[in-house]
Amino acid sequence: MSKTKIKDILGYDFLSNLDISKDGEKLAYIKTKANYDHNKYESDLWIYNTKKAETFPITDNKNISIFTFNQDSNLVYKAKSDDKKDTFYIYNGYGIGKKIFDIDLEVKSIKFLKDDLYLINASNKKEEKAKKKEEENKYFEKLDTLPFWLNSQGYLKKEESSYYFYKANDGKLVKIIDSKFPNEIYRLSLNEDLSKVIFIKANYDKNNVADTRESLVLFDIKTKTEKVLIDSLFSFYTAEFLSDKIIFVGSDMKKGGINQDSFIYTCDFDGNYKKITDDDFDMSFGNSLGTDARYGSNKDFFKANDRLYFIVTEKETTKLYSTDINGELKLEIDEQVEDFIINNNDIYYLSMSENSLSELKKKNKDVILVENKVNSKLGKIETFYFESNGDTLKGFVLLPPKFNKNKKYPAILSIHGGPKTEFGSIFHHEHQVLASNDYIVIYTNPHGSSGNGVEFSDIRGKYGDIDYDDLMRFVDLAIEKYPQIDSGNLGVYGGSYGGFMTNWIIGHNDRFKAACSQRSISNWTSFYGVSDIGYYFGYDQITATPWNSLDKMWDQSPIKYADKAKTPTLYIHSDEDYRCPLEQGLQMYTKLKLNGVDTKMFVFHGENHELSRSGKPHSRIKRLKEIKKWFDGHLK
Repeated sequence: MSKTKIKDILGYDFLSNLDISKDGEKLAYIKTKANYDHNKYESDLWIYNTKKAETFPITDNKNISIFTFNQDSNLVYKAKSDDKKDTFYIYNGYGIGKKIFDIDLEVKSIKFLKDDLYLINASNKKEEKAKKKEEENKYFEKLDTLPFWLNSQGYLKKEESSYYFYKANDGKLVKIIDSKFPNEIYRLSLNEDLSKVIFIKANYDKNNVADTRESLVLFDIKTKTEKVLIDSLFSFYTAEFLSDKIIFVGSDMKKGGINQDSFIYTCDFDGNYKKITDDDFDMSFGNSLGTDARYGSNKDFFKANDRLYFIVTEKETTKLYSTDINGELKLEIDEQVEDFIINNNDIYYLSMSENSLSELKKKNKDVILVENKVNSKLGKIETFYFESNGDTLKGFVLLPPKFNKNKKYPAILSIHGGPKTEFGSIFHHEHQVLASNDYIVIYTNPHGSSGNGVEFSDIRGKYGDIDYDDLMRFVDLAIEKYPQIDSGNLGVYGGSYGGFMTNWIIGHNDRFKAACSQRSISNWTSFYGVSDIGYYFGYDQITATPWNSLDKMWDQSPIKYADKAKTPTLYIHSDEDYRCPLEQGLQMYTKLKLNGVDTKMFVFHGENHELSRSGKPHSRIKRLKEIKKWFDGHLK
């Protein structure tokens, strides 16, 4: 078995989007692979037959993402899309899929309801006249909202969509409700008799500035009337009908700002709500565990068996819990969960490990249903606990596959993004690439990370302070516990918040011989006006704006200390990164150049903030090659 190579990522199978048939016999999922020759990703539908314990593909058109099972447990999926219509096929378990119906819309999602009835979200196909006008006006952008762009989406176009009932037997579309600016709808859910919907609605002020708090709205389908149940009090994760009430997950952001953990609430049809989980259930909802070895969409919430099932990030893993309408919590799966689906009492889920990408498993069954092991010799991850700033933190040490305890190795400190994400023991491709090239890779989850409650994750006004102390203490202890680390040959790197900390570190000490800062923040004052989240994230996290405390923003900006930086540093940024825009990296690069520091920068065209996780194959390979080359040149 050979060591992990950079291009191994081209051979990985990324599994996602679990769904299951009503009879429980067919479990569908998306398998995505990178196509280096065409510089893209290709996705197809696969079926796992739960009775025969076998898995096989059912499509081969490389672009499948929208599907649902019907009343006969057959899979219905969007197979083709052109300027006039979207074509759906059905797979009944034999041969290949066959055409079942066309819909004269651009379908964004489809969900089977009952009989021949489906819920779809769709927008109108663009007419030739509209396309021509759009082409003619490509030379300018009109900005009149805030945010005016979003990472991975670009400049916001105020596109409209609608929710419909679709009757497949006669092809009839019945519109339920429109979603259009400034009344954009998120996470619409139907009640059992299909008479009402509950949805989360975006809020804008009179000057078209988006609020960080949404509204919860009840809509009567027959009378077409809306009732705002909760207006601009929460940032919502999800809302569902459960029993005779509504259950929702949200954060009021009063205690910890926008990074505050959420809680579970119930709400009646008059808008009276109450929290049904106590303060001890202070969890980070969703999967915030970092890795570069996943691709595709996975669910965090699902309603079944009169319960709401949900994923939380707890300590250094993700777990599956459920609750009923009274707040009776149950831990369903106590290991790493990427995605899940439920049929009666059976829970199927995707799970990653130290030596695998997402694999298909079933609750209370020891065997792996669909294996997805990494076919290379991997380095071993060891851990230790340490005290820092009044809390116990977990440190991770990834050793080279052929680790020799009598040998000295250069080491690289890896810092995750967020800051409210975290590292764990799951497979991380680039970490293993570095370890396979005889680096010891060390990482931890400093204050600000997820998984340890709101007090731990709340570092507002403390960026570069408490977190910096945690990281430096961790490095000192790692060197002490692992004498094989060559303390004279240390590197540091990270992206987003990890890029911020890399910028901060090189302006505050010279202990690292090389650094790599990616998609970073360097200047809070300019970040405020150019990032898609800058107008609220900067104020919330730094507790300052350029008008009420410019000095505070400047004091917490790495660019202030860049005149002291001496560490050779590689900068990596994407020109369509609207989360941490390109100018943030350019400012640091320019100052280091003027300092006479050995520095280089790579700007990736057409990529965004997700370059390391879902960037096009050519860009991902080039990025990692340059990171390895940089550290090799300075640490070896």
